[in-house]
Amino acid sequence: MKLLIYSEFERLWKRKWFWLMVLCTPVLAYSTGTFFLRTLNDPVEILSQSFIVTGLRENLSLICNIPVAALAAAVFTEEFRSGRLRLLFMRRFTRGQIFWSKLLVLNTSILLLLLVFAVSSQVIVEIWKYSYDLNDASLSGFRRLQILEFYGWAFASLLAISSLYCFVAMYSKSVTYAIGICMVYNLGSLLLDPLYLKLASFVSHIPYLYNVVTFMIIPYMQYTGLDNSLIGSLSVNGAIVTVVSLYLILFTWGAYRRFVADDYLS
Repeated sequence: MKLLIYSEFERLWKRKWFWLMVLCTPVLAYSTGTFFLRTLNDPVEILSQSFIVTGLRENLSLICNIPVAALAAAVFTEEFRSGRLRLLFMRRFTRGQIFWSKLLVLNTSILLLLLVFAVSSQVIVEIWKYSYDLNDASLSGFRRLQILEFYGWAFASLLAISSLYCFVAMYSKSVTYAIGICMVYNLGSLLLDPLYLKLASFVSHIPYLYNVVTFMIIPYMQYTGLDNSLIGSLSVNGAIVTVVSLYLILFTWGAYRRFVADDYLS
């Protein structure tokens, strides 16, 4: 099994476009910081204290979901449709082992990109402190815990949407189809959320149920729910855990069943 996981990492991480995504992550962090400073005119003194969170928040619901879709399509759809998996199936590994190793590689890659963004954001903050001669006050313990909490929720949301994208990837005819469907879902979720919120308003008298219904659209949860999670709302945090669990169980199971099906290569 270790050999299989290593082989999956090697196959994905040797691709140039993957490392291009990694290299583009600091560029994204820098562009976001420039947008805050020069377009929104946010005070650098305040921004330097919160950028590691606000930078991710600004990109999470749209930009960050794009590489997740690309990774899911590359790991599953491309090898699924190209016939490369036939070579793996001829080896001693079961289809289930191959699926879980691919999912591990995919989610580890997502975590890597998230960590690169966090480190890049902190480096930008240090550059601001030097350039603007800011007070080099370290973050409080409470603030550090908030950052870890936000990044933890963010990673959980990316795992949830990753399971959905894997499900889509397993039923797509090509990488283009897979990425296209994922992007339509992502953009549609953000553009049509007023209509969706009107439907969810029927259960607005029950905060937990209302949050579960609205957070079923992952980009909306990323855009609004993660902020509310930091205030310690039990209904919000409970709804996030519920939705993420449902996505991981239902869509991962659906993708797994498709992957191990005897006739899926036909």
